[in-house]
Amino acid sequence: MNLSVNPNDKTPIYRQLYEQIASDVLSGALAPGTPLPPIRTVSRELGVSMITVRSAWEMLERDGYLLTRAGSGCFVAPINETHRQTKVDERLSAAVDALVQDAKSLGVDKDALLEMIRDRF
Repeated sequence: MNLSVNPNDKTPIYRQLYEQIASDVLSGALAPGTPLPPIRTVSRELGVSMITVRSAWEMLERDGYLLTRAGSGCFVAPINETHRQTKVDERLSAAVDALVQDAKSLGVDKDALLEMIRDRF
């Protein structure tokens, strides 16, 4: 697993970690049963607080991306296709909402925005 954080990003570090792992789980880059590195290891490698990493892991577990096995660590949880699609739809919907809001505030019309998306996709 290749995690990174940007301390200059306005997104909190625990959220950066959450988003990276959730994306990897949803895309299949992290298969069910894959062990996550220990919180202490991630904390040391990224130079962030163990509390920050623990917060990300706890959110991931709460949202169904991870399972914790006492004495064994954290593992990627199995996600059924319906749940996976719901999570993908939620994330994309939020991103599209933000993009549309930005476009409107900049005076970009729908056709121009759709053309930009087509060009980049």
